[in-house]
Amino acid sequence: MPLKPNIVRLSQDCWGSASLQGIFETSFYNALYAGFESLPWMEARQSFYRQREVNLKHSEYYQELFSSNIRKSIAAKLSNFFNVQLGEDFDVAAHKMIAGDYIGPHTDQNKIGETHRLTVTFNSGWQSSQGGVLLVLKDGSPKNIQDAWLPTANNGFLFEITDDSYHAVTPIVGEEPRFSVIFTFKSKAEKVDSGKLNWMPFPMRDDVLSAKYTASDLGVSESTFDTDYEFRKFGSIREFKLFVKNDLKNAPVNWSYTLGGSVSTEIDGRHPPQTDVERLSQIGKLHRIPPIILVRRSNGELYLTDGSHRLSYSVDNKANLGVVIYDEVIS
Repeated sequence: MPLKPNIVRLSQDCWGSASLQGIFETSFYNALYAGFESLPWMEARQSFYRQREVNLKHSEYYQELFSSNIRKSIAAKLSNFFNVQLGEDFDVAAHKMIAGDYIGPHTDQNKIGETHRLTVTFNSGWQSSQGGVLLVLKDGSPKNIQDAWLPTANNGFLFEITDDSYHAVTPIVGEEPRFSVIFTFKSKAEKVDSGKLNWMPFPMRDDVLSAKYTASDLGVSESTFDTDYEFRKFGSIREFKLFVKNDLKNAPVNWSYTLGGSVSTEIDGRHPPQTDVERLSQIGKLHRIPPIILVRRSNGELYLTDGSHRLSYSVDNKANLGVVIYDEVIS
């Protein structure tokens, strides 16, 4: 399925935003981009923005690209991210911004039931000097910037629409146009509060980099982590143990730093200088938890390559568990 991002930055605030990298598989991304040239771009102006827009529901090419299976897959993965059921009949619109175009501070609040958005950008080698920077704002003022994101190729921004979801795009400078596609979703039910850990269906980029380092010690090619991955959420540790058949090769003793007496070690300063107790305590404060990362070797054996403290936290609290699994690539 096409959606396979890494999370670069993940907010723990009330509007649940995330900056994403490598959002779509290459073939699907290229197919999206290929159709831009033939689109009938129309200028759109409001009090706070100017740009060119096309709703892709009117394009046979894009209607075929967004098949029912593709829509089902995208909606399911983003539903897992927000812990709410999103409809598969989401809206898809293409945006083109040229010199002088801009989008001022706004939240995307609306009266038609739109609740969540994913922005994907399509601009290779884009520089901040060209403008078009997506700003995440602490309030309605462009001076109070919380985060900034270049609209580079196959990257983007995911968020829940709330009273506080202020964002903007700086004016375009120069001749090169800025392209993006906006996915707009409506939730079909209220957010589920199950009292369980809320695991993200996408791995953090830094966790993937750490997993590559660990995997190299196992003789696993780093290219393994450049492929698609499978996300699974297990309702309990017992369910997860049944999945791996008690044969996860390198878990901490008793799968827990607390119960097993294991002590983690620093790897080239990749982790902050914290004790295991401090790391476990920090996990308990998160609203959204990145999944642990496993590699399935060519012989079927599973190895933990990142997330041992998150695994320990689930064991200690008899909680659920979210994992992403990469299948080994043989070079």
